[in-house]
Amino acid sequence: MTTPLAPPAVILSHPQMGENVGAAARAMKNFGLAQLRLIAPKFEWPNDRAQMLASGAGDILQTATLHADAAGGLAGFNLVLATTARGRDIPREVLTPAEAAARLRDAAHRGLKTAILFGGERAGLDNDEISLCDALITIPTAEFSSLNLGQAVLLLGYEWFQAVDKTPASELVTNETRPAVKAELLNFFEHLEKELDDCGFLRNAEKRPSMVRNIRNLFQRAALTHQEIRTLHGIVAELATYRQRRKKG
Repeated sequence: MTTPLAPPAVILSHPQMGENVGAAARAMKNFGLAQLRLIAPKFEWPNDRAQMLASGAGDILQTATLHADAAGGLAGFNLVLATTARGRDIPREVLTPAEAAARLRDAAHRGLKTAILFGGERAGLDNDEISLCDALITIPTAEFSSLNLGQAVLLLGYEWFQAVDKTPASELVTNETRPAVKAELLNFFEHLEKELDDCGFLRNAEKRPSMVRNIRNLFQRAALTHQEIRTLHGIVAELATYRQRRKKG
């Protein structure tokens, strides 16, 4: 059995509002992150507003640890990546969220302890804090490069999670039915084409083969379910019955 990788810790430096810490905890819970550290928060801790916004992630807040400064908050980690929206005077490697997630997973595979450092809502991280980190992460945006704290944690958490997520890119949700098998589809084609012949829709003998192929392709693309095939049989049968009643009337 494969041991799950240890996810990165989330470190919030000088957060100003308990609500944002709660939103960050909720985002962490969504994507499998569990360890939260707070560096010198600007509010009393524990915080009622944080609990309200955590919405189901209260366990993350309960186990969060407080630290007086960045040196204490980052202690014990081998790899720390810092998020920033601003350019810096000192040359540093800047990663996209996707590349950051790949680096974090690679480090975790090697048994290293990792963390992502987020700055406060008003000013972000200062240069002294960034000097303690191994690389920077900048989230590309169209406008307003500075994101809400909860949003930033959500985006980084998502990149960490989806890097190995096995959810198929597309799937047919059939609920209590199932995808139709070819025999059911062919039976429907026979039913439909018989009625189309009877009503005269396929009366042009020269065009009939191509018209039949086009009709079949239309239903093939629909990825019909067993229940949908039954419904279509009922529709065709009812239309045929109505046509016969009209003839008699």
